[in-house]
Amino acid sequence: MKLCTVQPHMSDSIPDNVAAITKWIHRATDSGADVVVFPEMMLTGYDVHFIELYAKTAKPDWHAPVDEALDELGKVVDAAGISVLVGAPHRYSSGQLNAIMLLQPGKEAFLAGARSHLPVGDRNRMGFVEPRDRLPVPVLGIEIGSVFCAEVNNLDYIRGKGLEESDIILWSSVFMSDINEAGNVIRDRNVEFAREIASVFNVPVIQSNYVSYASETSVQDSLRKGRTLGGSVACDASGRVLDQAAWTEEDMRLFEINRVDGAVVVIPVAKKHAFELQTVDLSN
Repeated sequence: MKLCTVQPHMSDSIPDNVAAITKWIHRATDSGADVVVFPEMMLTGYDVHFIELYAKTAKPDWHAPVDEALDELGKVVDAAGISVLVGAPHRYSSGQLNAIMLLQPGKEAFLAGARSHLPVGDRNRMGFVEPRDRLPVPVLGIEIGSVFCAEVNNLDYIRGKGLEESDIILWSSVFMSDINEAGNVIRDRNVEFAREIASVFNVPVIQSNYVSYASETSVQDSLRKGRTLGGSVACDASGRVLDQAAWTEEDMRLFEINRVDGAVVVIPVAKKHAFELQTVDLSN
């Protein structure tokens, strides 16, 4: 199986995000990928973006544009013949999940995973609830699990919920690393926490992070001070870094995933960007 992970810009416009997802689906298809992966809440945008859609509208039909967008993307998937894992809100029980939806040719959108560890603020402002379990979803014979964003700081909370059955884990993120005043990465949190996930679940980890927010707000500015998005990483079960995306550009990374002697092996197909594990210059 060839899996493509995308590191896009985030927008607060569902139509713009559908257009971006469609663009990357075509690029992934042209690259020979069987599966393409997008970050959490890619369909709507996250945090203040999602609050604008959900909390501030207070309309019972707020989810209608999400359903319409998934239907539109389903047609793209049918035509492209590729499977897509995309972050989106999903109505569930008395609220909604921070979810990953699986789109496959000729099938309805399917809940493939959702975030369990939820800060109180996210529950209150966004109406998020927990899923029943964290079982992986089979895609072309590979059991794919998912970890979301800052859940990496609370991995003990999601142990024992089913992720132990995963062959690989996708780390679906809006996640930042530390930079100094010169714009150099001084703490690569992507590498650090991908290794932590791998050590806990003993499987390869592939991250899908954003490279930037498409629009600025005071909330996002405060989050960005001294930190940067980008740098999506992949590592094997031992924590060895296999590949890393650009820090300042939209990027797409392609991996060959095979089962060898019962274990799943992840091999980067191509590396367009050189990377270092200690310090990365973002000033240019």
